[in-house]
Amino acid sequence: MPFDTRNNAFEYASPFEYSNEPNLIISNLGLFEEENHTKNSILLDKILVESNETAPEKMPFSASDWNSAQRSDYTSVLYDMVYTNSLNTVSSRDIELLRAPGSDHEENIAMVLAEYSQRQYSQISNTVEQYLIDALFGLKVESQYAGQGNIDFLAGNAKTSYVMNVANTANVFEQLDEVNRIINVKLGSGLAKKRKGTVILAAGNAAKALKYHQSIKDYMVYTLSLNDSDNFATKIVSQNPAFSSWKLDSVNVIDVTGYTEITDYIGENGFAVVPMVDGGFKLHTGIGVRHSRLGREPGLVHQYMTDVDRMGWPAIHTESAFLPQVNIPDSIVFGSISS
Repeated sequence: MPFDTRNNAFEYASPFEYSNEPNLIISNLGLFEEENHTKNSILLDKILVESNETAPEKMPFSASDWNSAQRSDYTSVLYDMVYTNSLNTVSSRDIELLRAPGSDHEENIAMVLAEYSQRQYSQISNTVEQYLIDALFGLKVESQYAGQGNIDFLAGNAKTSYVMNVANTANVFEQLDEVNRIINVKLGSGLAKKRKGTVILAAGNAAKALKYHQSIKDYMVYTLSLNDSDNFATKIVSQNPAFSSWKLDSVNVIDVTGYTEITDYIGENGFAVVPMVDGGFKLHTGIGVRHSRLGREPGLVHQYMTDVDRMGWPAIHTESAFLPQVNIPDSIVFGSISS
């Protein structure tokens, strides 16, 4: 027979939430510098700065000619941002399903709105994260509605690749130095001096080699104090709850094993080496466009509430317009391993 609750006093226990929400690992890295705009169509300038000029020797006489410096060359291209949104209207059914004994009607509406607000914000954040992953590792931005269509940051050229030898006799750290030199050559001397560091996202056997290969362990043991927080021979540094991360000299390594959104690009046993360069990665953000007054301030996420139901039920809206930009696509090295 069904459970009879009429004569039983009980309380709801705190539920255990099963969540499949993805980790916002690329968003949290801060690789993409956010740049806000008041319109969702922007003119992107690509500027070539000639800073490697020299001034040849001249005769020190009043009648001799002068050297001159060249101005920067630039090209401009108009791009539309990717746009997305989400809308939820509170209904009487939402209130019926709400388990909040003792709360009044207005409090119940506020609780439903708060949940929709969080869910919509998560929706947008997850969407942006996927676009950042596509831009960083796929070197593309795909759009069905933007005027320019799909963007290929490599313009049809091949990705920069490297095969790392992880045999027992190999020197992994020496090969990382070689990868670093490849990146500097791709960047050129002007951008190379703007590097702030390097991050490696590795999976499977590549991540294992970058942590446990004998050449790596030798480096860590002989160059870092046993009490140093970066010495994973004694302590693993975790900056993300889901992924272990550690430091090799000035290189930050993150194990993304199991994060299929990234491993679909780098491989289940591959890695990607990303230089952190000022201006190398941008996230352009725009404004909301569906309401005449609300959500019009520049930023990544625009959230506001309206009364869209004539019966007085409130609605919550979230809008976002954004465009990732990768300015140094051939400086990202995509690696595989051999033994």
